[in-house]
Amino acid sequence: MVKKILRKKSKVAQVWVETAIYTLIGLTIIAIVMSVATPQIEKMKEKAIIGQTLEAMNHLNNEIIKVSQVVGNVKKISFKLTKGKLEINSSENKLTYVLENTRLEFSENGTEIKEGDVYFLTKQYGKNFNVFMELRYEDTLNITYNGEKKDMVLHGGGSAYQILIENVGDSSFDQKTHIDIRVI
Repeated sequence: MVKKILRKKSKVAQVWVETAIYTLIGLTIIAIVMSVATPQIEKMKEKAIIGQTLEAMNHLNNEIIKVSQVVGNVKKISFKLTKGKLEINSSENKLTYVLENTRLEFSENGTEIKEGDVYFLTKQYGKNFNVFMELRYEDTLNITYNGEKKDMVLHGGGSAYQILIENVGDSSFDQKTHIDIRVI
């Protein structure tokens, strides 16, 4: 009788030990899968962000080109940044989008590529990368921000920026077209 009770208690204890071991094995497998999958998911998200930003940069570029054709032309566009920042660099007449500290090596490190009017550059940043997209107007346009030769940085966030692009029309025949950019 005592042996029967001890055997029954031994089987119950064995079931609990096996349950605990199998649970730990299952959690370990889930942790391993997540540690491999999460960085890949982040890379896919960041690649999608770069694709969306490329479309937005091309739209912005098209509107700047349209505005530059006619003196006094003004255009208001909506520009959404999910992540990263847009630098309006009026001193160098260029617009630069930067996605910092990403695991995504979008292009070969240190090699600049051009897609349409947008220049791409990926730079190593520790174990991660910084991805740059630039629209360059140094040869064609004189870019100002709020009528001044100053720089402005727009950061990614929840709502879209309303950008006003204006062909000021104060350029003479031998000067570059003056385009003023404002955020309203």
